[in-house]
Amino acid sequence: MFLCGLLCQISLPIFAQEVVTTGLLKEIKQAQTELSDSQENIASQAEVLAKKIRQYQSEVVALREKATVKRRVVDEQTLALSKIQSRLAQWLQQERYQRNLLSDAAEQSLLSQEQKLLFSSSLANGIPLMLELAKRQQESVLPIWKTERIMSSDGEYQMADVLQLGPVIWFLQVDKQQAGLLSQERSVLLYFDEPQRQQLQTLRESGQGNVVFDPTLGTASKLKQQQESPWQHLLRGGVWVIPIIAFGVFALLIGLLKTIQLQRLPKLFPMLAEKVELVLVGDNATEQLEKLRPQLRGAQQCLLDITLSTEYGEKRDDKLLAFLLEYRQKLQANLGAIAITASISPLLGLLGTVSGMIETFNMMSLFGAGDPAVVSGGISKALITTELGLVVAIPALIIHALLNRFIRNHNTQLDTTAIRLAKLVAHTHTLQQVEGQAA
Repeated sequence: MFLCGLLCQISLPIFAQEVVTTGLLKEIKQAQTELSDSQENIASQAEVLAKKIRQYQSEVVALREKATVKRRVVDEQTLALSKIQSRLAQWLQQERYQRNLLSDAAEQSLLSQEQKLLFSSSLANGIPLMLELAKRQQESVLPIWKTERIMSSDGEYQMADVLQLGPVIWFLQVDKQQAGLLSQERSVLLYFDEPQRQQLQTLRESGQGNVVFDPTLGTASKLKQQQESPWQHLLRGGVWVIPIIAFGVFALLIGLLKTIQLQRLPKLFPMLAEKVELVLVGDNATEQLEKLRPQLRGAQQCLLDITLSTEYGEKRDDKLLAFLLEYRQKLQANLGAIAITASISPLLGLLGTVSGMIETFNMMSLFGAGDPAVVSGGISKALITTELGLVVAIPALIIHALLNRFIRNHNTQLDTTAIRLAKLVAHTHTLQQVEGQAA
């Protein structure tokens, strides 16, 4: 019994363990089955999703290709439009350039105002004017006397007999005994003298005769009108001409005064120090010095007086040096003003040029730069101050250089004389005697 009970106690845990193990195995198998089912389900769903993703990707690629094609079409249209606009702008620029060339040619060819207007207008607007001008040109081929209104030299409108042959136009006023040449605008360019007027009147009456014409077609008259006096030329420079002229007059006055001052300087006695040295070492030094002293003038006389009145040494050197410095300052006084004028005048001229260029650019911004004559006229007006500044500066530099060179040479000779006089050693009683007699 004991053995049976013991066996039962041993077998019960083993049986329970087997039951637990069996249950765990069943659960594991069930979990594995569920896992495999879930994996199969996920795999099937993933395949469906992958198909949809591939489909969507294909659609995106197709849409991108369509968008690229449409974008390329739009870019080509935009590029074509920009090219057309650029080409149109180039054509307009070429048209403006051609009009400007035609206008310049019209100015140089002395055409009438209607002809100039024809060249500056468009083709559609210029057709009626072109027909009228063609009619006039046809009439000008066959010269016929006509009575037209002309503008005299004093600005009055008068009636006169007019004859045109190509670009040359004559006028005749029998009642006023006047004749001459006209421009295309029917303004008087030139009046004939009496023999030339009679020749034109003979042509008017008989249809034959010799007449005078301008081979330059008015260019000579324009050049004559553009000629200006020096005063008018200065007035064109503007307000900056005033200080430049003022500096020029100031430098000229100083130059004249300094020239007069330097011309009045006494001539330097040659080899004064050597002469004094020979006198002092010889006999009758006092009498010789008395004879020499009246021959000296100005600075050399002062140098000799300092030498005779001061003993040899540092004191004499100081007095001679002080006199030379004072004398040099006297000669060079106001000379620097000429150099300042020579330096400032070009700068004032440049300032006037810059001011004129600014004014020219302002006019260009308001009225445009289509007419080169306006731009060149403004630039030439602006350069007048630079021209005047150089005209003032160059003579001022020359005057300053000449005066400065003369003063430098004069001072160099005095310095040499003073150095040699400072080295002279003479008997004290001789110097005192000469000093007393000079006093």
